[in-house]
Amino acid sequence: MDVLEEIKDKKEFRGLSDELVLKVINIYRSKYNIEVEKERKMLVKDCRAKLRELYSAFRLGGYEKRIKYLSQMKNWYDEDTAKKILSLHLSSKERLNYYPKLYKKLRSKIQFKTVLDIGCGMNVFSMPWMGRVDYYGIDVNKEDVDFCNDYLNKFKITGGVRCADIMSLDNVIKTDVCFIFKVLEGLEGIERNITTKLFVKITSPWIVVSFATRSLGGGKVISARRLKWFEELVKIEEKFNLGTEVYYIIKNY
Repeated sequence: MDVLEEIKDKKEFRGLSDELVLKVINIYRSKYNIEVEKERKMLVKDCRAKLRELYSAFRLGGYEKRIKYLSQMKNWYDEDTAKKILSLHLSSKERLNYYPKLYKKLRSKIQFKTVLDIGCGMNVFSMPWMGRVDYYGIDVNKEDVDFCNDYLNKFKITGGVRCADIMSLDNVIKTDVCFIFKVLEGLEGIERNITTKLFVKITSPWIVVSFATRSLGGGKVISARRLKWFEELVKIEEKFNLGTEVYYIIKNY
């Protein structure tokens, strides 16, 4: 069994894209000699810890219930059932109280009928507040991707969610707006300056990016100074805070 297979042999990582796992392996490969069993185990441990930080930590208890909840959805705008599904993923759970306010704010600035959502997680289930749009998502977990597509297919919503590492794609679909919610810091942790390369791929005229203002689960406040690099990189149309996130509306033309 090679290192990739060994890492993904654990259930919580089986659905992750090979591209993402290989990128994480490359972070630690130079630290360890994988021919030495003890060092190989340390490499696997470090990689799993990083992947848990990037992905698994956002899954909450009872995550498997999402399948039952989707079967109970009456229509695409079924807010009550959508809330149950969103509450099983930490990022979307933290937005539950202000999803209406978020999309009202974004629509006051951007007229959009099509959305590209990078690192989408369960965000497609916020469509009852976002409004019905042609929705295209990219995420790294095949189980979640399939689940999101089940929702789109069930209600005949145009679009689709792909399982991929965004940086492995040569091009991405042009939409009215691109969402990148609480994703960039994780990507920068894998590859420095990856944000610049990512923005070259995005052809949507508007991009909305968010960063956490508190640690995972709404704990301690995170210094806003850490985002200076990002603010110097892009043309910011507007910046605002909602809940435990800071949002940037960016012109991409």
